[in-house]
Amino acid sequence: MLHRELAELLDEELRRRGTSVIPPGEVFGKWKGLKDEEKDHEIAWPPMVIVMNTRLEQDENDKWIGMGNQELLDYFNGYAAVKSRHSYGPQGHRGMSVLIFESSARGYLEAERLHKHFAEQGTDRNAWDRRRVLFHPGGKRQLYGYIAVKEDLDIFNQHSQGRSKLKYEMRSYHEMVVRQINQMSEDNQQLIWLKSRVDKEQRKTKTLEESLEIVSDKLRKTTEENRIVRQRTQMHHEQSQEELDFQEQFFKDQLKVIHEARDAKEENFEHLQQKEREKAKQLGANPSNCEEYRRRVEEMEKFIQFQDKEMKDYVAERDGLIKHEEKFAAMKRRHWEEEFELEKEFDAELTSLMEKYTHPQSAKGSTNI
Repeated sequence: MLHRELAELLDEELRRRGTSVIPPGEVFGKWKGLKDEEKDHEIAWPPMVIVMNTRLEQDENDKWIGMGNQELLDYFNGYAAVKSRHSYGPQGHRGMSVLIFESSARGYLEAERLHKHFAEQGTDRNAWDRRRVLFHPGGKRQLYGYIAVKEDLDIFNQHSQGRSKLKYEMRSYHEMVVRQINQMSEDNQQLIWLKSRVDKEQRKTKTLEESLEIVSDKLRKTTEENRIVRQRTQMHHEQSQEELDFQEQFFKDQLKVIHEARDAKEENFEHLQQKEREKAKQLGANPSNCEEYRRRVEEMEKFIQFQDKEMKDYVAERDGLIKHEEKFAAMKRRHWEEEFELEKEFDAELTSLMEKYTHPQSAKGSTNI
């Protein structure tokens, strides 16, 4: 009990002095960073920068005149303001102007950049409120500037009515700036990814185009080679056909000689038979007596009968030789049938050869692409 009470007293004393006892097991020296969530705040929208000390001099009516709209834009043309306005009151130009930026995160960043520029050269809100110097040596007016808040714009509109009032609204900084910047970052990452993808697609397309060009060139060469092969084959076929025609004509000429010689032999044979018959008839002419005449007539009849019988035998045997012509015709039919089959076989082999060297090559070309 005494130890517990002593520990509680020591802990209370240390808390009063701004320290604490480190619980057992805790690590000494941990850091404390930012709060879990940054607090949001309202900003004027569209983004605007107040520019002070913009009036110049009084006119003959004792009214103040100052910088014009375009003149103010020209002074700060490096900050992408879209338009400018000036505040006027009963005494004329109040020396209070505003640069208005586009209603976007980019516009807010441009306004903030101009605000920081004024701060860096010591002409920001604090300088205007505490130690303003209106003129430089030589008489030039010093401009001051800072990002606009609601109070500034209410002062700006103090003497404005209706449509002449500067229109604005208060919006969430997180919603109008942080969220848009995050979205821009995401869009930028998406754009980078898309550009990378486009580059890859372009490289792929270029590779495909190069491959296609190579394949097309190979196809052109193959087509030309095929044309040359076809031309050579056609020439070879024509030469072979010419040789066959020559051989066929040679054999036809030889057969013609044989046929002509055969016809001449048959005509000579018939002529000899006619001469023999004439000789037999002549033997029967001018007989010396009747007995002799009768004998010669009988011999002539016997010769004629014998000759007729021989001629009948000759004609019969001659008809038998016609089978030789039938064999010749059958041989020619076999020749033409064999030639037809050879042509069909050659055509089939040629088709198979073209398929062998056409379809596989196309498949290989597709795989390479």
